[in-house]
Amino acid sequence: MAASRRVTRAVNAVLDLAPREGEVSLTRLVQAVSEDRGRPIELKMADLPPGVCGQWRQYNDRDVFLIQKGLPAWDRTLAHELGHLVLGHEGTPVVQAVRETVELASSELIGYMLNQRTGCMGPAGEDAEQEAEDFAALLLYRLGRLPSDRASIVQVRLGEAFG
Repeated sequence: MAASRRVTRAVNAVLDLAPREGEVSLTRLVQAVSEDRGRPIELKMADLPPGVCGQWRQYNDRDVFLIQKGLPAWDRTLAHELGHLVLGHEGTPVVQAVRETVELASSELIGYMLNQRTGCMGPAGEDAEQEAEDFAALLLYRLGRLPSDRASIVQVRLGEAFG
C-alpha cells in the first residue's frame, strides 16, 4: 500500500532536517526534529508490558520515546513513534479512556491501561497506527538509500522517481 500524501510530506519534512555533513541516522533525525521543534526528545530503553514495542510520552517540557528492551528491530519502533509525533497524532488521555469504558477495574487492568500508548485509544486510533506504520516504512526506506555522507537528498528523490 502506497503512503498517503500526508505521510510522504511528513517524511520529506523530516529528511529535509537531516544534517548536511556526516552520517544520517535515525537517531540523528530524531535529534534534528527535536532541535527544529525547540523541544527535547529523549530516547530510552524500557521494560514495557507484553506486546508493547514502544511508547511516546508527552510531558510539559519534553517528549520521551520508550523502546522495549531487547527488541531486535528497535529502529522500526523508533521511526513509528517519531511518525506519531511528526504527524500530530494525539491520543485520548488514559484517565478519560478509563472513565468512558470501564465501570469497575481491577488494579491489574488499571496498570495495563496506564502502560498502553494512548494513541491506540479513541475513534481514530487504528488510522493513526496505520499512518505511523506507513511513515516508519517510508522513512526507513529512504534512510537506507541515503549516501552515508549525504551528498544531496535530491539524488535520492531522483533515484526514486526514475529508478
